[in-house]
Amino acid sequence: MVAMVSGLSLFAGAAAAHDFFLAPERFVGPMGHPLIVHATSSSDFPALNVGSPRSRVAEVRAVVDGRPAAVTVGAQAKSLRLAVSSDAQGMATVTLLTIWGESTWRPDQVDTYLEEHPFKAEDVATVRRLLPEGAPLEVRSRRLAKTLVCFQTCTPTAGGATGLEVEFLPEFVAGQNSPATFQLVRNGHPIPAQPVTIRFGQDERRAVQTDAEGRLRIPDGVTGPVMLVAATLDAPTERGGRFVTNNASLTFEAAVGRDESGR
Repeated sequence: MVAMVSGLSLFAGAAAAHDFFLAPERFVGPMGHPLIVHATSSSDFPALNVGSPRSRVAEVRAVVDGRPAAVTVGAQAKSLRLAVSSDAQGMATVTLLTIWGESTWRPDQVDTYLEEHPFKAEDVATVRRLLPEGAPLEVRSRRLAKTLVCFQTCTPTAGGATGLEVEFLPEFVAGQNSPATFQLVRNGHPIPAQPVTIRFGQDERRAVQTDAEGRLRIPDGVTGPVMLVAATLDAPTERGGRFVTNNASLTFEAAVGRDESGR
């Protein structure tokens, strides 16, 4: 399926949703050497598919052990290439926020659009109630992507929200450096009962829902690259306005018993 789009390739879709996410070439690298992270839109996590112009980036940041790290951005056909550099060692959080984009979905595309994103049922019901019969769905949206990588060691660092409007916060258990539980927040406040898609393995996916405190847990036994995806959907604030979505993702490496060297 291809929607009518206003200048943002990330919104071009197929039958399955194209999620926007950060895909590190490796999740652990040596201190003093850049870690390469790809920002891409793809329905085949963790494979790269569609890149985007640098002009679509509103902000990109990286923090290592609580300290800012340098990030350089280069455009490629299948991704934006982020080179993250730091002389410090430890766990790094890399975030990328896109600028707002606008898309128009024809009446025959509306159901597919609403079904292929993990929106709350009540928000979908609001769309159906407010959207006149036979009218296109006008959407204003942006992507908020985040990943966890490590320079030399993967000792978790204490840290809260990074400033993204919607984001997943990892929660670590003492003695482990791979998170199993997460809290989904919006402007620092938990989002309860929010559908979340978990992607892992060979095209494995699970549909879960956050609890009353906005928390969720990945399935037991999952290892390797994992992606969490959530999407908020807000009604227009004025008559004739666009519906607004924030599409958030988090990627990380799920590991069992990995030591401080990242092995």
